[in-house]
Amino acid sequence: MEWREKLQMNKTTRLVNETSTKEKNKTGRSFRIIILLSIFFLVFVGLYSRREKILSLFKTNNKKEQPAYVKVETVSTDRTIQLSIVQNMSLEAINRVKLIPRVTGRLEKLHVKKGDPVRKEQVIATLEHTQQDSQIEAAVASVASSIAETERAKAEMMNAKTNLERYKRLIAEGFSTQQQYDSIETTYSSTKANYNAAIAKQRQLASELNRVRSARGDYIIKSPLDGTVLDDYSLAPGAMISPNTPIFDIADLTQLKATLKIPESKIFVVKENMPVTLRFDALPEKEFNGTVTRIDNYVAPDTRTSNVEIALNNRDTGMILRPGMFGQASIIEKEKKDCIVIPDVALRERESGFYVLTVVENKALLRPVEIGIKQNGEVEIIKGLNKGEKVIIFGGSNLKNEDYVKIQEDNS
Repeated sequence: MEWREKLQMNKTTRLVNETSTKEKNKTGRSFRIIILLSIFFLVFVGLYSRREKILSLFKTNNKKEQPAYVKVETVSTDRTIQLSIVQNMSLEAINRVKLIPRVTGRLEKLHVKKGDPVRKEQVIATLEHTQQDSQIEAAVASVASSIAETERAKAEMMNAKTNLERYKRLIAEGFSTQQQYDSIETTYSSTKANYNAAIAKQRQLASELNRVRSARGDYIIKSPLDGTVLDDYSLAPGAMISPNTPIFDIADLTQLKATLKIPESKIFVVKENMPVTLRFDALPEKEFNGTVTRIDNYVAPDTRTSNVEIALNNRDTGMILRPGMFGQASIIEKEKKDCIVIPDVALRERESGFYVLTVVENKALLRPVEIGIKQNGEVEIIKGLNKGEKVIIFGGSNLKNEDYVKIQEDNS
């Protein structure tokens, strides 16, 4: 019995010892894992920090090795720049009329159509005028009859006058009585009155003939000027027209004009006979010359502008311009010659003023400048640049002072 109890106790003791040993081994392994993880973390942090420093150095070195490509313009002192007043405008014909008949009638014939050239006093349309022709024929007949009547009255008067003179001699010689003479004198006075009445009637009938002829002229429509038919309003023979119906739009295309609205602040800059440069949207590659011909002597209160009229000779353009064409007119207000002019894209601004970037020994250098006239994408540099310097005009939007750059050659 005793030896069995001892054997059982020994087994129990070994089991406890084995369990204790396993727990100790497990704890040791966990501790070693924690230590290894800690070491790994510290190594990782160190390597990451060094990586950032290396990358930072690499970027810095790379920036120096990869300069920004820029385009430059070399400064010259022989440029010219102009300050101009630029206004939108639309061309008009100086001489243009819309023909409206003076009478109501039926259109008999159109002698010209849209686009045709016409001469002054050329017949361009005819209204039916049968009634007017009949009136003229009747008036002509009346005048002819009146002329014959006047001639008869004149002959009677001349006969009576001759008879009266004869009786004057007879009564002086004692061969006639005063009573006979008085009778002859009365006859002469009567024939003279008849003659004067015939003349008055003839004049009246001639005036009536002129009137009906003139009235008939209203049915024969003529061009009032040399020009071109801009519109015939699609009228056709047989149409009824009246004094409210335009039948032709005619313009002289050789002389054109445009009206500009000049701001009040520029009124005294513009003078008559000043040259004007004209550009049109339909002809963007061409320029045309005009002249200031009239300046209004008042300012419109609603727009604070004055109308300025300019004229141009379309013959000088080869007759290519047309009324209604839209474009811009430029009047030179100020002009500078032999000065420094650069593209305005090269100009930058900050609180202290304007500056540009120049290239010196492959570095972009900031240069403060003073500017003058600025127009049409160019700017005058009054101070800050010298002849021969290179100004960055492209590629320098993010550059700072002393950044490295490389000039890109323009192969265009």
